[in-house]
Amino acid sequence: MNRLKHIFKLARAYKIGKTTELPYPPYQYTIEPTNACNFKCDFCPQSDPEHSQRRPTGQLTVENFKLFLGKRRSVKPGNKNINFTLDGEPFLNKDFIQFIELAAKDRLFSIFASNGSLISPDKTDLLTEAGPFRASIDMASDKNIFETIRSKKDNYEKLLKNLRYLIKKAGENENVNLEINDISAFAGVNPKESLEKLINLLGPDIPSRVVFRTRLFHNFCGHLGFIRKKEKYRLCPYPWTQMAVTYNGDAVPCCRDTSARSILGNVFEDDIMTVWNGSKYRLFRQNLLDKKPELNAACKDCDLPYSGGGSKWKPVYIFRSLLGR
Repeated sequence: MNRLKHIFKLARAYKIGKTTELPYPPYQYTIEPTNACNFKCDFCPQSDPEHSQRRPTGQLTVENFKLFLGKRRSVKPGNKNINFTLDGEPFLNKDFIQFIELAAKDRLFSIFASNGSLISPDKTDLLTEAGPFRASIDMASDKNIFETIRSKKDNYEKLLKNLRYLIKKAGENENVNLEINDISAFAGVNPKESLEKLINLLGPDIPSRVVFRTRLFHNFCGHLGFIRKKEKYRLCPYPWTQMAVTYNGDAVPCCRDTSARSILGNVFEDDIMTVWNGSKYRLFRQNLLDKKPELNAACKDCDLPYSGGGSKWKPVYIFRSLLGR
């Protein structure tokens, strides 16, 4: 499907018709390499001792990833990206670089989040050869803040080394794109000053394919200590725009459902459109249209629908964001 045509159909269903049965496939796709992680960051559900008990730990196989790619290919979505971010650290799956290579053969641009600890210079070289990608990696400008938030000692210098090599490769090869997120705001420091410090720490020569951002946090699983004040309700776009898939093929409504609280079907067992317009997906959307997110297990603790009237809720922002993915 043509990209603009896909987004037009999506816009009509989400903003105008507000329909639950959709005449188009998911625009964005996320698939989980593994739900295991070697970090227990304060801002992540992985830090919850009960998180690993909510579903078994497992890994995506090469065979099932090929199956998923074939099913994705069959619906001909307008989006040419694939995201490997749901729960867990992707590099704990020994086949992850092969997933990037297989995606590249399908002319897909890979996007993933990683804590960066396992992306050694040797791994970076293999990644660069596998295909184009954008890695999103969280870092802090201060070692003590990093070790406190990420609950991991003796990894700061290692991550600095890995990031500097990734930045170097981004300047040499267009396959390498980086988003480096400063998580120091979680510790209450001045975000602007901290971000400048982090850039200087990793500089001086930062290529254009590397961007730095301040990481902002919201309580998408109810796992953080703060409760955001509820403001005007806004319809979440994710069940109209994307499908997230766990390592065993379960479809969940968005990449924030890290515990797979709302399983809406299984794309290893059924076609994507069968799941996308199945009764569970339609009921999930209807609950959001009825302004009853608490009826959806994945939404009941999420503060996103009440997270204020910033630019992210404006149609222009939403659809510009889709065009950039």
